[in-house]
Amino acid sequence: MITPMKGLRKLANTKLKDPLERSIVLHDRTWFGNILTVHPEMAEVRPLVEQAVRKPFEIRYSRSDEACRIYFGLGDQPTAIIMVVADVTLGLVKTAHFAKRVSGGAMEWSR
Repeated sequence: MITPMKGLRKLANTKLKDPLERSIVLHDRTWFGNILTVHPEMAEVRPLVEQAVRKPFEIRYSRSDEACRIYFGLGDQPTAIIMVVADVTLGLVKTAHFAKRVSGGAMEWSR
């Protein structure tokens, strides 16, 4: 069983809908067991990760996995970008982290 990191409260799985009406879930096990383990700097920005899927400024195809899309949203600083990778076939977030620039494959959607 995955437990939250010390000092962080457990959150519920979050059901999200992207601009193309796809349902995507950010699971607690992904948030605590993957994202925060590898990217602890994301601890305070979960609402921005969720917002990046709900209201991204751009969605790109993944170059490495045809089932995945890369969502780009605004971070907590003027030049910060949040990048979320989601498997749109399975409907789940795989990872999220800060990015320095928009990257990935071809654009699928843009604001």
